[in-house]
Amino acid sequence: MSPHPPQPSPLVPATSVTTIHVEPRFTSRRDQLLKDVKKVENIHIEEELNYDDRDHSRAHGHWTAPDDGKKGLQRNRTLSISHSNMYATKDQSRTDEEKDFKRRRRGSHDEKVVGKARKFLIDVEETQRMILAQEDTDGDFQITVQDSGPKSFQLGTANSSGYRKYEIRGTYMLSNLLQELALASDYGRKFIVLDEDRLNENPLDRLSRLIKFHFWDGLTRRIDAEGLEIICNDPKNRSADQRPRVYVPYHDALAMEYYTEVAQARPHLNLDIVRLPEIITPRYVKSLNGHPGILSLGLRKTTDPRTKKPVIRGTPFVVPGGRFNEMYGWDSYFEALGLLVDGRVELARGMVENFNYEIEHYGKILNANRSYYLTRSQPPFLTDMIHQVGLKLPEKGWKAAESKAWHAQGYRASVKELLSVWMATPRLDAKSGLCKFHPEGIGMPPETEASHFNHILEPYAERLGVPLEEYMRMYNEDEIHEPELDQYFVHDRAVRESGHDTTYRYEKRCANLATIDLNSLVYKYDIDLARVLKEEFGGSFKLRVRRGPDDTFYDRFLDWMKVLKEKGVESSIGDEGGWESGWAKGIMVFDDQMDQEYREWVESGTPVAVPQQSDNGLPVYTVDDTHFTVFFFPEFFTQLATRMQVLINKYLWNPQQKLFYDYDCAEQEMSQYETVTCLWALWAGLATQEQADAMVPRSLELFEVFGGLVSGTEESRGRIGLDRPNRQWDYPYGWAPHQILAWPGLVKYGFVEEARRVAYRWMYTITKSFVDFNGVVPEKFDVVSMTHKVEVEYGNVGADFRFVVREGFGWMNASFQLGMGHLTKGMKRALGTLTPPEQLFDKHGHMMRGNGEQLADPTQDGSPIAKAAASVVNAVTDAVAALRV
Repeated sequence: MSPHPPQPSPLVPATSVTTIHVEPRFTSRRDQLLKDVKKVENIHIEEELNYDDRDHSRAHGHWTAPDDGKKGLQRNRTLSISHSNMYATKDQSRTDEEKDFKRRRRGSHDEKVVGKARKFLIDVEETQRMILAQEDTDGDFQITVQDSGPKSFQLGTANSSGYRKYEIRGTYMLSNLLQELALASDYGRKFIVLDEDRLNENPLDRLSRLIKFHFWDGLTRRIDAEGLEIICNDPKNRSADQRPRVYVPYHDALAMEYYTEVAQARPHLNLDIVRLPEIITPRYVKSLNGHPGILSLGLRKTTDPRTKKPVIRGTPFVVPGGRFNEMYGWDSYFEALGLLVDGRVELARGMVENFNYEIEHYGKILNANRSYYLTRSQPPFLTDMIHQVGLKLPEKGWKAAESKAWHAQGYRASVKELLSVWMATPRLDAKSGLCKFHPEGIGMPPETEASHFNHILEPYAERLGVPLEEYMRMYNEDEIHEPELDQYFVHDRAVRESGHDTTYRYEKRCANLATIDLNSLVYKYDIDLARVLKEEFGGSFKLRVRRGPDDTFYDRFLDWMKVLKEKGVESSIGDEGGWESGWAKGIMVFDDQMDQEYREWVESGTPVAVPQQSDNGLPVYTVDDTHFTVFFFPEFFTQLATRMQVLINKYLWNPQQKLFYDYDCAEQEMSQYETVTCLWALWAGLATQEQADAMVPRSLELFEVFGGLVSGTEESRGRIGLDRPNRQWDYPYGWAPHQILAWPGLVKYGFVEEARRVAYRWMYTITKSFVDFNGVVPEKFDVVSMTHKVEVEYGNVGADFRFVVREGFGWMNASFQLGMGHLTKGMKRALGTLTPPEQLFDKHGHMMRGNGEQLADPTQDGSPIAKAAASVVNAVTDAVAALRV
């Protein structure tokens, strides 16, 4: 299908809407997807956001095959009947579903047929009650290895109408049964026929299936009439004002009109719709702390394929999980990678477009779209996110012209973010020329727990001789001024902007640190934009900029160009060179005129015209009454990348320790904290091969532990005690983003075996917890002690649930799906049997057979003997896996 968007109505501002073409005709498959569901958008979006429940339906025998419309596993019909009529006589009234179920005659025995799984006839409510009473000995509504029940339960088989019993054993099978009962209860089923294969399913297949068909759906949100009731719920709102509120950007007239109509049409929501000012200052953001609300994201003007009437829907996105209902910054990048693995291209595309919206209207990719995050960004990944999603657009029928316009919009947003956020005050350090996390917010972050800062504020309150609560009120209302405390909260906000909240790596100095992770990401923006302009946009890139009130942006641009022409790119950044690119706040991300030019370029073959030649790769520009147009060239971003690489090597590379470190710009010295984010230099491609050859063995020696890569070293973290508690981004904790970036980074520099090994360790950690703890997929792990039950300031999101995991955790889901791609077939077989890493690898990290011989993958040998041997090995391993699990 080709998503050619029609031109927006002149009455609807183009800056606030993405239009989607809807095909007027549907195949039978699409008709099935539309059945009984109110779908009003592009069919690809709706297919992704309303997956038919293929996996669960198949297990319970009421799945309809999409190709021929025939029933799959018809004799496993799911029953919806009560105890009173299960064995009703022919004279009693029966439901349609009962009549459709033809009970098989019980034979003399019910032995398992070779090659076919048993099928159990189960009373959902009674079985759930009995299994909990017997097995859930700690009363947490889960069946885990920590429960002391007999770990054995009998189920009646379907062939005998429940008369003959078969024993299922072990934590994994019993917890799977509990999960299937909970899902059946969700569907309102009183009785089910359940396939035994669902209970002893290979854990890799089970978790991957749940992520693809259930977890992503559970994490998907939209900010529109249907989604607002969930979205507006904010457990972090601890203010007296609990009214649900939507903040709308000043220039988004469509959103203002839409949400106002929603508030009027749904008075029970008690919505407060507030228009933001054109200029959003830190002082204004602080004034909103007592009245927090959700920030609007993109809206899509679409057409109902049945009524042909125009409708508006929110652009979908994925939330991290648990208590989170907003779209987070760097979480979204990793979630998008997982979505792409699972074919959820349109959902990942929506997240890119929501980032474009945030950069256009809020000036940055936000920590998250809540009012108290307006001054705070997060680690930048947009250029690679655009690239990864763009590679998949042809699968959704996108034609070249429309894809070009979509890419152009994203890269305009990327240029704006790079120049106006990371390469501008206060995040650009004028002396070193490196970038820092340094949000503009002031005062105490309002989203924290009420007592979170008590230990910080108590000495100040005692010094002033007032109660702590009164001191907090006075400080928040600017009745007292304490510069030292102000600086503390600047650092605290910077920690939250970094995404690594919290860690002793950043304690009381984060806003002063030029970190290896952030500067690697900025380098990646530089190098990505240089490549894109050269390979995808014919050697130049055109965008328009608002001149601004009283020509503010235009005047700043002229000053910036003057510095560049006098000193050149490299000399103007750092050493107080005079670089200041804040003018880029005026760049137009949503620009129909530019989009149309790029469409016409593809359709007509006529490139976008450049008015004059560039001088040393510097931008050129033209001016009109309301805007000025800037043309960028690949050489400009190449110079930025070269400059960044030189500075990182100068300030962050330690050849003696063979690691990249952070740099304290205030103290003008290198930090000594050993962080696993040094490997981000490999992912970004900024390290030389010589640096990689030196750093990889050293970093794996420091950060590779039993369960994957740990955040930092124990020595760097320092002593832990009552007065110095654990921080969640320190040793011994491991996080999905660190693993996800390390794997391709290692592969890029030739360390394929090492990448597979650390991937296996992480995958083992996830799978072992999934099997042992009722399907848990948490936010993080203690990868040293191998547990998700951590004692740390924010707990562990995703670990507290009843019966069944509904959504996992966003980037953990993604890490599992991505990690599968790094494992060989042999490693997957080993992981399916929960083979510990230390049994799979020798002391040198090489894969081993049981006899100590280095393991080779037999599938790599193309000889007939090798293939036959491989098939035998696979069959035996799979059989062992089934028994073991």
